[in-house]
Order: sequence, then C-alpha cells, then structure tokens
Amino acid sequence: MNITLHVPTIDQVHPDPIKNTTAEPWLWEVLAEGLMHDPGFRFFFGDKFSETKMVRFMEAAVRGALESGGAVFSSCDRKVVLVWRWYGQEMPAEYIQEIFHLLGTEGTKRYLWFREATDVPIEPAYRTSTMRPQYIGVLPDSQGRGYGSHILKWTLDYFDQQGFKIPFLVASTRRSAKLYGPLLGFDADKEVYLGLDGEAPAVVVMKRKSDR
Repeated sequence: MNITLHVPTIDQVHPDPIKNTTAEPWLWEVLAEGLMHDPGFRFFFGDKFSETKMVRFMEAAVRGALESGGAVFSSCDRKVVLVWRWYGQEMPAEYIQEIFHLLGTEGTKRYLWFREATDVPIEPAYRTSTMRPQYIGVLPDSQGRGYGSHILKWTLDYFDQQGFKIPFLVASTRRSAKLYGPLLGFDADKEVYLGLDGEAPAVVVMKRKSDR
C-alpha cells in the first residue's frame, strides 16, 4: 500500500537484505515504529489510533504475507522491514478480519476506499506473476540513511530476476515520489488525497515505466 522513502544524508554501504521466512515479533515491531507517523495509517485509524493497534496490524500484515505467497525482507541489523504482496493469492481471512477489527467500522471503510483508490488493476492472466511493495518501516533513528531506498531497490532487482512484474508502488509523500520515482524507474500516475484535520496530504500512485 504505502511506501515511505527517505533521502540518504550520509554515504553508507548497506549489506544485502535478508529474506525472512518466519514470523517473528521484531518484524512487526520495526514496521509499527517506523510507520507510527505515516499519514495513511493515521487516516485509517482516525481517533482510534494507538501504538498497540499498529503493532497488531503489522503482525497481521506480516503473517498474512508469509502465508499467502508474499515476502518479508529486512536489513541484517533489523533497522528496516519491507513487506511484499503477491497477487496470486489473497491474504488468509483470519488476518483480514483482524485488520478490520483493529480499524473498526469507519476505519475499515477508509481502508477499503484507500485500497481501491490506490490500486492499479492487474489482468487475471498476470496476477500470479505480479508483486508489489506494500509496507516499509525504518526505525526513526535510522531514517535518512538510505535504508529504505536500498532495500526497495535491491528487492525490485530480486523480483525482476525471478521473472515477476512490479507495475506500481505508492509513495506516501510527493517528496518521496519526486526524489525516488525516477531513480527506481517509476513515474507519478495520480495523487490520492487523505482528509486529515481539515488538510489533504497526498499519496502518489507511481507506475513503472517499463509497464506503460
């Protein structure tokens, strides 16, 4: 759904990410902490937002991805976690229901509206060969050091080599889209506005140039 990328402020070489095959608490804890101030999640939860709910939401996302053919990557020092969704299989119902329970009735409506507004239709014939980056969280003390851009670029290359299509991603801010879209080979396609406290921050749906 929602990708937050940060500008590297120092030169730093990151080792190759790790592909995690086991659901472990630190994975969803890193995601929750890294996305605590993400405007999308504030929009989903509204006044029901809490750190506990974020952790439980991310646990459902991690478990759901691992059990439905998606993938979860992290840096070896556990500073960043990235969840990928596979379009060939839906997340198990138990995790979908957990997410809906955490969001509540109104939050679920906002969540489903957001998914529809930011989704790019995938033809049935290509669903089994399509992946997309869904959630990425970088610990606050490591943001701005290139963790997010490195893991996203590395995993894009990984799935390209596996023969998957990655037709789009969603940048959580215009700044992220402008800075990293061209670098990763994505162009802005449309903006989706979230109504928060009378304001309307925009997330940016970006399509891959090679899939246009």
